[in-house]
Amino acid sequence: MLARLLGPRHYESVLSLEGVRSVLVCRINGRMGNTLFLTPLIRHLHELLPEAVIDLAVANVRAPELLGDMPGVRQVVVFPHKTDRMVRRFLSALRRVRATRYDLAIDPVPESNSGRVLMTLCRARRRLGFVTSFQWAPLTHAVPPPSDVMHQAAHPVYLIDRAIGREYSPRTVRLWLPLREDELRAGQEVIARAIGRTELSATRQVIGYFAHAAGYKMLGREWWQEFWTAFTTLQPDAIPVECLPTAQQARTDERFPGFNVASPRGLSAAIASMRMFVSTDTGPMHLASSTPVPTVALFRASDPLQYGPLKPTDLSIDVGSVSPSEAARLCQQIWQASGGAAPPSND
Repeated sequence: MLARLLGPRHYESVLSLEGVRSVLVCRINGRMGNTLFLTPLIRHLHELLPEAVIDLAVANVRAPELLGDMPGVRQVVVFPHKTDRMVRRFLSALRRVRATRYDLAIDPVPESNSGRVLMTLCRARRRLGFVTSFQWAPLTHAVPPPSDVMHQAAHPVYLIDRAIGREYSPRTVRLWLPLREDELRAGQEVIARAIGRTELSATRQVIGYFAHAAGYKMLGREWWQEFWTAFTTLQPDAIPVECLPTAQQARTDERFPGFNVASPRGLSAAIASMRMFVSTDTGPMHLASSTPVPTVALFRASDPLQYGPLKPTDLSIDVGSVSPSEAARLCQQIWQASGGAAPPSND
């Protein structure tokens, strides 16, 4: 309605990055996955503008921990999402954003009304986003959205590359969460304790898994038990370890140990010590995909082309068309291909 009332707008299609010293990225979404989908954009912006500061306006409460130390990031402003005192918290976050006049503000996805609200209210010389039939934000620069289905993490990179006249390469889009050496060692120690081993190198025989998810994404206990019976028959030297959403959560399969790490970065570090990770379509899957560890995502609700893991060693499986035993066979192929050596760094 706003788009129709305001009428057609005129945008420049070519953006110059000359003089850009401060950038605001507007992605007001509370999901961990959508927050992590900003990491390819952050890396891309830092490479293009190594001297610029990047501020992030998001809605995930763990975003400051996840993204606050990334190269180029100055601050992470968290807007309220499904919480109390919404108006007061929104105004407080908005004041933090409006305290800076940015050289460039970015609405990184084609369809986000909350992002457009912030693009309208922020103070920026240039505003970049996708032009669609329902675009109503006062953009100064815009490009059409891609015609083909694209991963949600790729949209922001595509937007920037198209705007500055650079060739977009989907092969460069990877989730990225650089971890410190002390974090990686602590994560390895968590997994070593979970399997009752003192030598940290034993974690390279671990295949971690996350069995929980919301709604239809959830797979039943019987599915997992059949999967693990098949996998351990094929690969008896593997050590399955379950990642639990809370310390009180019962394990899906009592044959295997479990662990819980409350911190998303801590969980990423724990996964990074493993040889492989299997997960339903939810936050830990995206955390795993941000590490060098091969990640298998089990889908039956969302589109893996838009939400699946992105590394060449990752795999998305449609569990609606594949049996647990067949899924186990596919996972064993990745297990064998990964070998026993430590995975490459994701720096």
